[in-house]
Amino acid sequence: MGLNILEFDELGNKPENVREFDLKYEEYQKSLSLDDKIVLDARLGFYCQPKSFKVFLDVDDNVGAQRIRDNKRPTDYYASMEEVLEKTKERSQENRIRRQKLYGVDIADMSNFNLIVTTGKTVPIEVDEIIEGFTKFQK
Repeated sequence: MGLNILEFDELGNKPENVREFDLKYEEYQKSLSLDDKIVLDARLGFYCQPKSFKVFLDVDDNVGAQRIRDNKRPTDYYASMEEVLEKTKERSQENRIRRQKLYGVDIADMSNFNLIVTTGKTVPIEVDEIIEGFTKFQK
């Protein structure tokens, strides 16, 4: 759509777009079968697929902001690290409030997840911890 992530979220926050953005995606996620053996990258994955193995990839705010700044997407420009950090925190809070209003769930409630992995500065993420957690989950 040629929008940066903040513009996309702003568009999704408009009441006339709720069905198109959130509810349509929720319906799609709920239609997926656990037998499909997929990885679902979604803020509401825990809600739409409650029987699935749910992993939350956590990152320190400053590390996340640095990753965003270093990514240098053509749709995103930030004058400073402080601006990236501020806009990222605003976006997270707006997304949290929106999901609470629409679904009555708190996407920041870590009890919704089976495993929380702190990614820190590690890229790519070490998957052994996730595989071990998934193996325990299956038993």
